[in-house]
Amino acid sequence: MKVPLLRWCYRLAFPVIAGLASPYYLFRLSKRGNPREGLAERMAFYARPTREAVGAGVDLWIHAVSVGEVLVALALIRELRRRSPTLRVALTVTTITGRRVALEVADSETIVLWSPIDLSDAVKRAFALLRPRALILVETEVWPNYLWEANRRRVPVVLLNARLSPRTERWYRRFPKIFRSILHELSLVCAQAPEDLDRLIGAGFPPEAIFVTGNLKYDVADLGSRGQDCRCSWWERCGWPADTLILLAGSTHPGEEEVMVDLYRESRRRHPNLRLILAPRHVERATEIRALCERSGLSVLSRTELGKGSPRCVPPDALLLDTTGELRFLYEKATVVFIGKSLCAHGGQNFLEAACAGKPILVGPNMENFGMLVREFRRERAILQATDRAELGGLLEELLSSGAMRWELGKRAHAVFAKNVGAAARAAEIVWGLLRAQAQVPTVGS
Repeated sequence: MKVPLLRWCYRLAFPVIAGLASPYYLFRLSKRGNPREGLAERMAFYARPTREAVGAGVDLWIHAVSVGEVLVALALIRELRRRSPTLRVALTVTTITGRRVALEVADSETIVLWSPIDLSDAVKRAFALLRPRALILVETEVWPNYLWEANRRRVPVVLLNARLSPRTERWYRRFPKIFRSILHELSLVCAQAPEDLDRLIGAGFPPEAIFVTGNLKYDVADLGSRGQDCRCSWWERCGWPADTLILLAGSTHPGEEEVMVDLYRESRRRHPNLRLILAPRHVERATEIRALCERSGLSVLSRTELGKGSPRCVPPDALLLDTTGELRFLYEKATVVFIGKSLCAHGGQNFLEAACAGKPILVGPNMENFGMLVREFRRERAILQATDRAELGGLLEELLSSGAMRWELGKRAHAVFAKNVGAAARAAEIVWGLLRAQAQVPTVGS
């Protein structure tokens, strides 16, 4: 399909599709905050304070979606700051949780805004305000109007930490001519691993633009592992003794909490000092998970309750993490880690922060979105993957019964992690070269 015709079709179809899908997305937003929050900014209508903060524009516009992508963006920004502390960055985010994290940790030279929806006029208004010298899209955020407007303004576009989920790859391969014409608007693609090259090229990405920089999620986990003590000052209020065995179930999805509660109750008969931490992927499910624990006869305490500062006389059986952004600080406390969205849901979740902490990691069979990482860790015997609930229970019992097995598995996981850190610096060098080619940027000491 020729590009002008494709643009015309997309710009007619997208508003209709967005309108039909809006009730679903408004419902999801309402569960995590005010769905009207930032609505004007999402349409790229900016208030005066925002326009004044942006001023004459920014050097770099980075578009992320949620917490994971925001943290990848921040890892890149940290490396770029070493080259130019005064680099002006606009970081646009889509989700409420992603925005909270961005506002919490962004530096003074980074402006956090809502991402404009991919409507032609909205994207044009955003570009007119920000006037970036380069645009970075994190992971799979390839939006046609962003690319077309950047191309019209001769702004280079970088796809950072590029990856393809099996589902996305199937879509790209199903309509190769359409997607290839869009993807060839990209100036640079920073791929996660050499194994990605054939898949990216086969999906329509421009082969001459692809560079293997590594997976920035390693750098995110490395950065996130620092400062646990100061961020977990509330931990002692749990009252769990130092010799407690802790099963941490991270980023769980519906159905997995029931499995973990059952496995915990079974295992505690043999290991009386075992305790459970449940960290759901979506904190709005905390009420139903608490009810599940109580129905199962477990005493439970939430993170927000601990944060109020009142000590509890009797230590709970389970801790419920009902806050966002703190899971990475709890891996250090765990004895065994289970990674959710891998047993009762599909896709899996990121387990690199647990590997950074040197913990033994258990996952279920459904780790499609992290297949390459799982394969690498399995090659090094640095992770255990169960095919079903029964095998998961057996592996958990082996780990709880053997300190030596836990130590060896955790040591291997950390070794794989350590050898892969550094992708942010490599990606920053590429982005920095691109910015310098666009115009001279003040450097450290200049």
